[in-house]
Amino acid sequence: MRIRTSALVATLVLVAGCASSGSGSTSDPSGPTASMAASTSSPSAASPSPDRSKPAGLIAMGHSGITGEGTGGGGEPVPEKSWATGTLPEVDSVYLRMVGLLPATEGNVFNAGQGGAPASRLEAMTERALAAVPVPALAIIQTIDADIQCDGNDADRMDAFGENVRKAIRLVVDASPNGRVLVVGQLGRPRAAFLEELIAKDPSQRDALTGTGPCDFFDPSGALDQDHIANLTAIIDAFEAEQAKVCAAFTQCSTDGGVRAHTSTSSRTSRATGITSMSEVRPPRPN
Repeated sequence: MRIRTSALVATLVLVAGCASSGSGSTSDPSGPTASMAASTSSPSAASPSPDRSKPAGLIAMGHSGITGEGTGGGGEPVPEKSWATGTLPEVDSVYLRMVGLLPATEGNVFNAGQGGAPASRLEAMTERALAAVPVPALAIIQTIDADIQCDGNDADRMDAFGENVRKAIRLVVDASPNGRVLVVGQLGRPRAAFLEELIAKDPSQRDALTGTGPCDFFDPSGALDQDHIANLTAIIDAFEAEQAKVCAAFTQCSTDGGVRAHTSTSSRTSRATGITSMSEVRPPRPN
């Protein structure tokens, strides 16, 4: 199985964090805000007095791209196949790589991701994850999903989106000042060649991708609309720029540098972006 770019980036981020001896200070002055849990299952009880100077474990928050959804049947999450926290050896997840690098990681993992979750749920997800792994060595955030509405008003939502990402990062760095946070971008970008290949293989997909909205890939006549592809690409880029700006305010936070934007795509498409799920993508092997 070829190396997944996001897993490699996460491992490098963790190694860099372990090699540093900084205090974990941040230029963001505001504190965390309480929120109710966003999921019904209960994490295992945290230790009464975790040592905040010795981070251990991994937590993950975000949408379906981090849950393993799309790798099984019925659109349900498949946690053992998550690229971030999965336990199957063939997945070669970040968690398994961390166990090999830092044995204390084993068993200290929690994935609070939810299919379709917007950034407004990140704070509650992070609180829930931290209840299970109080002082994580690495926290992964994979967001930008339902945040994109393609209704002409996405720019007006950007500040609120950034604030939601900031709250999640703040919770992590307050709980684990010597840990690291990795914020990953959107997987791929809509491409005309991919869309044409998709429709050739499954013409029924065209109806779901047709309309007059600013991000509909096909117009009512059935023609591919390059301007609409460009519209969605620009919106995704803007959301990624916003989360990168927020991440840059924290010394413990890194992004993937936009590497996932150029990931190749293969089979299934989503209505929002016309790209495949993380588990189905095999990015080029890094040199």
